[in-house]
Formats: sequence, structure tokens, C-alpha cells
Amino acid sequence: MNDFSIEKLTEQYVDDVFKLESKLIGNCDKSSIIKSLESETLNYFVLLKNKEAIGFFECMILPPEIELYDIAVKEEEQGNGYSKIMMNYLIDLAKQVDVSTIFLEVNSINNKAIRLYNKFGFEKYSERKNYYGENKDAILMKLDLFDK
Repeated sequence: MNDFSIEKLTEQYVDDVFKLESKLIGNCDKSSIIKSLESETLNYFVLLKNKEAIGFFECMILPPEIELYDIAVKEEEQGNGYSKIMMNYLIDLAKQVDVSTIFLEVNSINNKAIRLYNKFGFEKYSERKNYYGENKDAILMKLDLFDK
């Protein structure tokens, strides 16, 4: 997988994360990415491959919980296990900061993401009907780390 690492977002990668988030997730606000640089709770982590940003995840860390907001990998890099690497990093991070539960919300039509989360042991605990539009529910999932 070449030379890769995950780092907390720095100014150097703000534009890269903004471009990735805009393309892959949409509805992106560059100012919130910039504000996260000084935030104690809102965090972006960047996946670097050969020092190039190819993915990221965004989360809110409020022990004893973390809420995962977004996770994304460049389209041409998808299918290479990078999302799994970022999820493992997130889980390790959670354990380091005494987090017991990771929460997330996913669109019910995003089967790829749902499969990823299920592989890591996330379980559905609720849903919001038509949250993302007709027949597009928000599935609320959580991972209890002390059960693992």
C-alpha cells in the first residue's frame, strides 16, 4: 500500500480535505474545516499516501463518546482497504481517550459504508425515516468498545 500515514489535520492539508469532502460528500463548509484546527472536540484526520491526502475522517470527540461524521477516500483509491485503516485508527484513538462508544449516522442507500460499519461491529440502534429524502433513511449506529 505504499507509504501511508494518518495525521491530525494541519493547515497544509485543509484545501485537500475541502476538495475531497466537497466531491465525495458535498455540502462542505471550508470555514468549519479551518475552525477544527483549533477545536478541542471537532477533529479531522487525514490519510496520506506518499504525502498526498487521499482520504480523511471527521469526528467529534466528547468522552465518553465519539461521533463519526464523515469518512471518505478518493474514488481512485477506493477498494484498497484505506477505510478499514481509518476505522482501526479511530477505534484505537477512542480507546486512548477513554471513549466507550462511537456513534455514527449513515444514509440507508450507502450499502458500502453500512457493510464497513457492520464489519467493525457497529449495530443499528435507531433510524430517521426519509431523513435524506424519500426512501432514504438515516440509520443510527453505535459501537460499544467495552463489549469488544
